[in-house]
This record gives sequence, C-alpha cells and structure tokens, in this order.
Amino acid sequence: MPARFDIHLTVDNLSLSRGTQTLIDHLSFSLGSGDMLWLTGPNGIGKTTLLMAIANLLRPDTGSIHWKQEDEPVKAAQVLAYAAHRGVERAGLQLGEELQFWQKAYRDPRPLSERLGEVGLEGREATPVAGLSAGQRRRLSLARLMASGRPAWLMDEPLSGLDSEGQALVTNTLSQHLSQGGLAIIASHHPVAVKGTAAKKLVLEPAG
Repeated sequence: MPARFDIHLTVDNLSLSRGTQTLIDHLSFSLGSGDMLWLTGPNGIGKTTLLMAIANLLRPDTGSIHWKQEDEPVKAAQVLAYAAHRGVERAGLQLGEELQFWQKAYRDPRPLSERLGEVGLEGREATPVAGLSAGQRRRLSLARLMASGRPAWLMDEPLSGLDSEGQALVTNTLSQHLSQGGLAIIASHHPVAVKGTAAKKLVLEPAG
C-alpha cells in the first residue's frame, strides 16, 4: 500500500535565543517521510524552543526552516500538529467538547466516540477537562494529533504522566503514523522506542 504522506523538512543554519542567551547555534538537519527525530538534552537547553521555532511560533535569530509536501513548498501551519508539554486544553470544557472543537477545526470525519476509543477515553465525553489526570491529558493530546490528519507531528515529552499501557499507545500510534509516510519530532529526556523505526538522535548541548 502506498504511503499516505510525502513530507520533507529542512532546517538550515538555525540559531535561537532566549533573551540574551543563545540556545541553538547554527543547527542544520533534514527529515523526510517516515523519519523520527529524538531531541534530548538537559532541562533548559532549548528543546521546546526548537520545537516552537519549527512550528513557526518563534522567529529564528538566523537560518531558515522549510517544509515541502509532494515537492511543493508549504507553510508549517498546513502540515504539522503540535502537542506541547503543557497542553492547550481549556479547563472550562468537557473532554468531548474539547476534542470535538479540534475535530471541526481539522475537518476530521471520524465520530467523536471512535476518536476517544482509540486513545482509551471512551465514555468520558462529559468529564471536565479540569478533572483529567496528567495521563488522560496526554491521551487527549494524542487524539488531537490523530484528528489533525497532518503529516508532521511535534511532540514535547509525550510519555510524561503515562502508565505502561499509555506509553504503548503512544509508540504504537507513532509507528502507524510513520509507516504511512508521516514525520515526527519528539523532545524527551527518555528514548521513545517505536517498532520498526530507528530514531535519529539529536543531543542539544550548550551553545558557544
């Protein structure tokens, strides 16, 4: 069966800073369909900053970030979905309302109940988002990625707060996404082992 996605990312000579501190200094790499990049390094080194720059949420000091889909230049917002370490979920909503909002935004054709079932949250539509555990929030975030239909996933500490079953859910879902030609960039202190995929490892170190 042919791959669902054809996606490519090129990061060239990228430099990023926080205030007067340089975090990323002249970084270059490229990724294509089926690739997974594991970003690691100590706290505060710039993993989240790099993800945000790739998602076009931060402007680089120098360098460029280019996305292509089927060999045509595209904007980051057209091809990626970003699961931040601190989720964007709104505490005043119920779980079902929150996910349904994103399904409508992404024009996801799957029924809400099926999406919730895929991440082990079936029957919890009426649960207040404010009352979700850390692991349940991770599952909700994963459901949002799946609903996006986007070829590129950016994930910040995706295994944090999850039990062994939840971690297996993440890795199995990632495996399926990559097998369809998707691309993933994961910031994590610990390796995310995906069956059949050898992750590219990028250890961020102090600049200078």
